[in-house]
Amino acid sequence: MKITETATMAGAGLQRAQEHLGQMGRTAGETVDKARAETADALENAASSIRSSGRRGADTIDSMSRSAAGKLDSTASYVRNHDVEGMLVNLRQVIGRHPTGFLVLAAAIGFFAGSVVRRKKSIA
Repeated sequence: MKITETATMAGAGLQRAQEHLGQMGRTAGETVDKARAETADALENAASSIRSSGRRGADTIDSMSRSAAGKLDSTASYVRNHDVEGMLVNLRQVIGRHPTGFLVLAAAIGFFAGSVVRRKKSIA
């Protein structure tokens, strides 16, 4: 086989691999977009539920539930309007502005995740 034939075959194989990776990327993007939409919908539903529950309670509970529902609506709007890359950029900015708070939050999440795993192991 000549070098040019080998290079042509290698190029064709590379092109097929790029097309396959591109398709995988599009599929992953569609999956993430669907998950973002479902998450936003769930947040909006939770906000609505909190609002209606709060209206049946005392004034303080109503005020707190409206505040929580508003925050859930804001979060739903953010999730709906930002792609994953944009969210990661924003996360990096927040971490850069508040590194200590982020480390405390990460430690707390790790602690609670560890607790859940230990409980599941002790139950099983």
